[in-house]
This record gives sequence, structure tokens and C-alpha cells, in this order.
Amino acid sequence: MNFYPTPPVIQAEVYVQIPASLRCSGQPTEWLGGSATPASDIFLEGPTWRSSGDLYVTDIPYGRILKIDPLKQVTECVRYDGEPNGLALRDDGCMLVADYKQGLLLFDPQNDQMSSFLTRRNLERFKGLNDLVISSKGEIYFTDQGQTGMTDQTGRVYRLTKDGRLDCLLDNGISPNGIVLSPDERFLYVAMTRSNAVWRLPLNADGSTTKAGLFFQSFGCAGPDGLAVDEEGSLFICHPSLGSVFVVDSDGVPKARIVTAPEGGKNLTNCTFGGEDGKTIFITDSIKGNIQCVPWHCRGART
Repeated sequence: MNFYPTPPVIQAEVYVQIPASLRCSGQPTEWLGGSATPASDIFLEGPTWRSSGDLYVTDIPYGRILKIDPLKQVTECVRYDGEPNGLALRDDGCMLVADYKQGLLLFDPQNDQMSSFLTRRNLERFKGLNDLVISSKGEIYFTDQGQTGMTDQTGRVYRLTKDGRLDCLLDNGISPNGIVLSPDERFLYVAMTRSNAVWRLPLNADGSTTKAGLFFQSFGCAGPDGLAVDEEGSLFICHPSLGSVFVVDSDGVPKARIVTAPEGGKNLTNCTFGGEDGKTIFITDSIKGNIQCVPWHCRGART
């Protein structure tokens, strides 16, 4: 039940379409073979903006990181034996990669090199990483989704401290996916894709979490997915099966619904803030292989 007025609808526009020359062909990879989504020649995720004006995205099933420069020219930075999903920019300009197949990796955009960062926990491989966020203290929060869902509620959310300690914040996630911190870093938001929900985890002074609760509830086949937050604390919730990005304030009150561009697909999987003034929302349309954009009235938060 919702007692609030219907929020305004904002239509996105296509920022750039990945050209045919950079699409992949041939047999679907293992990642696509295990997905309910029809096989495609691309599957975009992980949009990340750099101050250089470059926008980076991942192509999960084909193990690629792509770069869109300020002139909207697209190049393939690297192709490797992995399944990269979320990206997070470090202060040194390198990017951490949540890779479903290999764990946490490090990508250096200066030389387009990939290296291992954290591939195991207590010698055990992860279920399958999905997304991550880095705090102002350099702590890394990431989701370990794997194939968890309503019948296997064992998805995990981890925190890796700067001194290398790995804490499991929760181990009963229902397909934990997108993850983001509130601007004051007192709360962690986690999308639980297969329960159509976003959980809010209060973060205690010692880094633990208690009294995690349901923050947002939706419907549909798959979603929510990627998350972003602006400097006012509003949460942007990508929902690929509904072709929308839902925007709610820090109390969960609806503010807006961003809908896909007319020529775009509906699989809006992830979003980030960027642009010269930091007030543009970039959204990956995963299956159609385009990036859409929407101007916003304020900047995105650091996280």
C-alpha cells in the first residue's frame, strides 16, 4: 500500500550504443548458458566514471572491460578469462573488479592490466561476486551472490578492511546484488534481487551490523539490481525486468521513476553518477548494449 502521490516519470536517452564491431559472436559462454536471460552478444554492467571523462563498463560473459571516452568512442581495454561485473574506483585511479568467476581483481586503466586481489576466503572460493563499493576509509564492501535465491538464502556480504581483515556481515542474503553506502557511511544498502527487495544494514562503530531491515520492496521477474546514491541520500534502484530506475529518498519515500529510452531495451541493470559536474546518471542497458543517461539536480555521493 502506498499513500504517496505517483512520482514524476523521467525518460532516459541513449548516451552511446556499443558498436557492432565490438560485439561478441560464437557460442554463449558458461555465464550466459546458466542465465535465464536469452543469449546475447554483450551484457553490460558496472558503469564507473573517471575524472578524465572516461566511462568504463564491464561485459560479463565475455570477460571484457570497455571504455567510452569523452567523444563517445568505445574501445576494448582488456579481455581475459573472467566474468567481471561491478567496478569500484580507488583513490589511486585503479579499479577493483567484482568478478563472478575469479573473485576480487584489480584493473589498472593506465596500462589495461588485470591482476588478482582477493580470490578466496579461508582457501575457499567465493560463490560468485557481483558488486562492490569502497568507503572513504578504504574499506571494501562486496556481495557474494552466486546462484542464491529464495530456495538458497545463503548469499553473503563482506567487508575487507585496509589491514586485510575479511568480515562476513551477513550470510542469509537472498541473491545479494547491488551495494552502496549512504553519504554519511552509516548505512549499507544491498539489493536482494530474487526477493525483489533492498535491505538497509546499519553499520556499527566496530564495522559490524545489527537490526538489518527491509528498506524497499518491488515486484517483477528480476530486480532490484544495481544501486547508486546522490549527495542528498536518495537511492537509485535499477530494476531490469521493469525497465526502470526507481528513486526514493533516505526514508524510502518515492521521488521519481526513470524509464528506459524509447529505442533502448528494458534491462537497466546498473547506474552511476558522472559527467563534468557529477550530475549525470549513466545507466547500463545490459542486453541491448547501450548506456543511457539522465541529468539530475545534484551530484552523486562519493560512494
